Amino acid sequence: MSIAKINTLILLAGTFLVWLFYGRIDLEVIRWSKAHQDTWIRPVSEVLSEFGLVGWWIAASLLLWLAAKYYRHDRYRAERMRFFFTAVVASGIAVVPLKYLFGKARPDKLFDENLYGFHWFVAPNDYGMHGFPSGHTTTAFTVATVLTLMFPRFGVLFYLLALLVGLSRIGVLYHYPSDVVAGAMLGTVLTLWLYRKFPFPPRETRR
Repeated sequence: MSIAKINTLILLAGTFLVWLFYGRIDLEVIRWSKAHQDTWIRPVSEVLSEFGLVGWWIAASLLLWLAAKYYRHDRYRAERMRFFFTAVVASGIAVVPLKYLFGKARPDKLFDENLYGFHWFVAPNDYGMHGFPSGHTTTAFTVATVLTLMFPRFGVLFYLLALLVGLSRIGVLYHYPSDVVAGAMLGTVLTLWLYRKFPFPPRETRR
């Protein structure tokens, strides 16, 4: 199946899930998470959330790219790391205007002000209204997609870890399930689109 068709399916499935989760499921899940903050859920979620920080992945991919290009003089690895860096940066940039556009209230707004849902075109400094899509989840699924393109046999593991990062954002009460789905969709679709436009060399071409 072509990448274009895969992206179309992901967009259709992701949009349906956002529609399905928005409202009742979002609210029920986040209230359940709130009620279990004194259990293992909170500390585990805080650790997992760290793997969704875009800064770590930007720094790591940039260093690996430069090391492969200028230290090892390995064009094969350098092009792959350049793609890794580009995908992570692109997804990190793409998620920001979407947060301002949709203006979805984060869970703390629900508990403090009984505020939920989209409010559209919010200010850049209104952090409490930047819930959709989840940036950490976008990064996690970007990384998972890049690594799956590089190492297909481990794809299930990469996406499972990305899913755990997404779920952790619910566990720390920063996002709703619909926010996580949107982030997963954005990170995956954008990375596949970039790969379609700028593919890196396959493993068999390595010298």
